[in-house]
Amino acid sequence: MYSNGTSIARSEFRGPIARGQRGAYAVEFALVFPVFFALFYGVLSFGLITTTQQSLALAAEDGARASLRYFLPSVSAGGGNVEQQFLGRLQHGCDVAMARASWLGAASSGAPSCTAMIQGPCLLPNGTIDSSSKCTIGLGAAGGTGRVSCGYTGSEQCSATLRVSYPYGSNPLVPVLPGAGLFVPRVLAAEASVTLDPSTLQLAAGGV
Repeated sequence: MYSNGTSIARSEFRGPIARGQRGAYAVEFALVFPVFFALFYGVLSFGLITTTQQSLALAAEDGARASLRYFLPSVSAGGGNVEQQFLGRLQHGCDVAMARASWLGAASSGAPSCTAMIQGPCLLPNGTIDSSSKCTIGLGAAGGTGRVSCGYTGSEQCSATLRVSYPYGSNPLVPVLPGAGLFVPRVLAAEASVTLDPSTLQLAAGGV
């Protein structure tokens, strides 16, 4: 009887403790889970932002290299046609860059954009090169500020610059939690520049 009585007493005594422990586990889980979830969300968001930035950088570099190698064989000699050559290079570079970054448009409702420009010495109306001033011819929002001519010397060299951007703030790859928008960049962008080879430009201008 004593043994059974002890067993019953212990059984009755264990019941409330077990229920209390289960309640403590629930409270601990409720306290710890938000912390671990915030850490996981932060790591995931930072990783996707870094991946997007690296993708834009690679897209800009590939586009800049593509504009360096590209020329229009049908362009003949003449100032206006040389400008067409410049625009053709920039358009080809942006096309390549957009193809490299096209996964961003497929992964979200937004899409990357590309602007490009060529900067070099200004071509004066008399056909001479003014190496003391710089003019630009641009594609998209870059615009242009005059006619550009490229030479071989350091002061007469031209450079092509491509900028690829993505509106990450309005088109994030993962939903932004309340309050986390302060840490999400509004726009991610990358630029790449290359120096144009004048011999390639002259080859294209000659219609070869």
